[in-house]
Amino acid sequence: MDLLFDSLLAGLGLGAGLSTMSGLRAFLPLAFVGLISRYEALGAFDLTGTRFAVLENPWLIAFLVFLALAEIVGDKIPVLDSALDLIAWPVRIAAGAIVFGAALAQESPGVLAAGMVGGGAIAATSNAVKSLIRPGATVTTGGTLNPFISFFEDLTVVMGSAVVLLLPIIGLFILAFLIFLVYRVRKIKRRKYKGLRILKE
Repeated sequence: MDLLFDSLLAGLGLGAGLSTMSGLRAFLPLAFVGLISRYEALGAFDLTGTRFAVLENPWLIAFLVFLALAEIVGDKIPVLDSALDLIAWPVRIAAGAIVFGAALAQESPGVLAAGMVGGGAIAATSNAVKSLIRPGATVTTGGTLNPFISFFEDLTVVMGSAVVLLLPIIGLFILAFLIFLVYRVRKIKRRKYKGLRILKE
């Protein structure tokens, strides 16, 4: 059972899952980390004596919750959602690095640093997939489905974070699914590019 809930593998799964969610919503996973660590729920995080302990500060938690709600609402407003995505991507990468670091807070400095770099890369990849899929839906539907897609993303972040917090190892499967999505999106783009090239010839 320790392997599933209290091991380096569990920490990697927790970090990978929350970093993936951070690529969709920057502040919600961070707020979850702060709340769960402060109230010592689920035993998911041990931030004691680490620089990540600041996430347990009630004022910071309240601010993160406010930012999370603002991001959720703003993502459902036409035009503002696109501007928000453009501005928020570096914040999402930083959030991915922080949540992965929090998941490995008690590990050695080398493991922690590698995890934070990996967390940033995972969040960047997750955000890139979102940025590739959303414009296609916007063009196809004239933006009418964007609020529904945004709501689905909210639901994904809430449920995905909850599942990973309850069973950290699931985060590795979420990461595998993200890699599969990247492969599928790139394959579809290559097929479209090949089709356009044939038409030009």
